Amino acid sequence: MPSKVYSSNPSPTLIRFRFSSLLIVVTLLATLSSCGKRPIDDEFTQWVGDDDAASSSADADGLSTADLRIFELSGPVRRLSTVTYYDVTPGQNGQFLIPDSLNCTETIVFFDSLGRYVPRRDERIRRDEQGRIVRWEDHRPNLRRIHGGFLRDTLSYRHVSENVVATSGMGEYAITVYDNAHRIVGQYTDPLNDGEQTAVFNVYLDADGLGNWTRRLGIWTTQSAGRRPHISYTLDERNIVYWQ
Repeated sequence: MPSKVYSSNPSPTLIRFRFSSLLIVVTLLATLSSCGKRPIDDEFTQWVGDDDAASSSADADGLSTADLRIFELSGPVRRLSTVTYYDVTPGQNGQFLIPDSLNCTETIVFFDSLGRYVPRRDERIRRDEQGRIVRWEDHRPNLRRIHGGFLRDTLSYRHVSENVVATSGMGEYAITVYDNAHRIVGQYTDPLNDGEQTAVFNVYLDADGLGNWTRRLGIWTTQSAGRRPHISYTLDERNIVYWQ
């Protein structure tokens, strides 16, 4: 099938394609779904924390909290939707080729009016004394026909510095590097056991009026022991809804 041509010129809405198949590992605090299916709002609970709220501050760009920064955001964000397109081929003049047999995922997260991440009812979050997330757990029930009990997927976050976060869990160890605008410059991932080493470097294409990025190109290298790196590309597009 022919590929579709996508231009990186700004657009107020998410790009929409016909596709016959759906498939990142994205930040696993997010709700992951196929592109055509969005979780309903009542799957999310209101924040019920106590005094361990995410640390916040006001700056020239508006509201800034530890939770917003980990998602590369600032300002009064209410809802963030990110669509990731896979198997992208960069073209000329800021265009991208996306196959008709489209692999894509969508993640959706919510924040309260104070800039704190709103967890799903089955998520468990632990924070440090500065209000930063240091542990995430998934307590959703398993499908009993497959395995009884509950999921125990966990991620641990170590805030090395303002620009570096180390993550471990679910079979991998990752280092994520942020620039001073708290956008992810790149990430290196190493399996805890045998497997492929992965690195991604990001090129930012568009931003909204509050400076939050809305499109970026991810350049991925994947390498197994004794082999040369494989290069691939993803295209991320974000739709950001703000509190009024």
